[in-house]
Amino acid sequence: MDNRAEKRRKKRMRRIMLMLIMLLPLFYIGVQLVLMVKASYQTQTVIADTMSDIIRCDGMLAMQEMQMEGRTDGILGYQVNNGERVSAGTQVVRIFADESSARSCAAAEKLTQQIETLENSQKNASADMEFLMNQNQQGIYSALNILESGNYAKLSSALADIQTAQNGMQLTAGTMTDLNGRIEELKAQRDAQQAASTYTALAAPQTGYFVSSDDSQKQIYSPQQLKDMTPLELNEALKTPQQANDPHLVGKLILDYRWHYYGIVPYKQASKFILGKQVEIAFPDASNERVPAVVAGVTVDEENQIAKIDLLCDYINSTVVTQEHARAEIIFATHNGLRIDRKALHIVEGQNCVFVKFGNIIYQRNIEILFENEDYILIPASYKRDVNEVKLFDEVIVQGADLYDEKIL
Repeated sequence: MDNRAEKRRKKRMRRIMLMLIMLLPLFYIGVQLVLMVKASYQTQTVIADTMSDIIRCDGMLAMQEMQMEGRTDGILGYQVNNGERVSAGTQVVRIFADESSARSCAAAEKLTQQIETLENSQKNASADMEFLMNQNQQGIYSALNILESGNYAKLSSALADIQTAQNGMQLTAGTMTDLNGRIEELKAQRDAQQAASTYTALAAPQTGYFVSSDDSQKQIYSPQQLKDMTPLELNEALKTPQQANDPHLVGKLILDYRWHYYGIVPYKQASKFILGKQVEIAFPDASNERVPAVVAGVTVDEENQIAKIDLLCDYINSTVVTQEHARAEIIFATHNGLRIDRKALHIVEGQNCVFVKFGNIIYQRNIEILFENEDYILIPASYKRDVNEVKLFDEVIVQGADLYDEKIL
């Protein structure tokens, strides 16, 4: 009897073991399916961002300009920066006979700066030590700011201020004696360099904003011609290759700080350009700086599905004066908020929403769209129940199927 019971028990155990062996592959497949489902839900972190409403277009700048002729085979040495306002009679360029003359002139100017630094140091010799230390510190801060900005035009001036302050401290402390001997020595060197330099100086014939011929493009169409063009004519004109200035030009004078930008945009975008609307223009191929402008005109060509825009600007800088035919970004507005990938957007019962993953649970969160483009949407950073419920650093689902509120993964 006991033997029969033992046999039945062993037989039952074998059945259980066989069932477990048969279920093991199914269990493995189930685990893999769960992992695959979980892995199919891709998320992206919500971050703070700034997005701009931008239209990109091609166009031309229309400026009233005066050409400055007189270029020879010599070496040009510009005395003013692009975009700098000059008065009539201001020396803007020197034409040197050869490179040796140009180098001698540059050396003479450098020596003049050193002389001025030493003379200013003598004037500060009797100044208060604390004042000189503050002057030195301020010069260092200025130099660091200039280096960080990338615009080195004023760097030499900041370095001269530092040297002047440090020399003054040494004179005041008695570690440096009289500088007259050194000044006279530098003056002799400067006079020799000036004598070795020969050049022809050219002055601005009238007041305007200077731009060198090497850094600007040739004006192919006058402002009046650009103004009178139809959208189709402007569109064809934009196909004209850019051209370098004529060889005899040394530079130009932009005679008015007001200028126009005429561009071509798709017909469907013309409605955004409302007369009198304030916008900003940037020329990304040259600089990221934005300049203010106002919509001065819009001409629509329905047949060719294009529109000509006229933007009026009253701001001049070193980038603007170098442009002629340029690709532009027209910025209508800039928005701050939380950025979400557009793939995360869903519409449930007429409400914009996204699905947010917390742990292994998915929640539906309503959102209020502040701005959107083809890649991202921007929502307000402030939380508002049932209206705008996504918060900074939430993990929104950008890929996944069968999403619903409070789903357990």
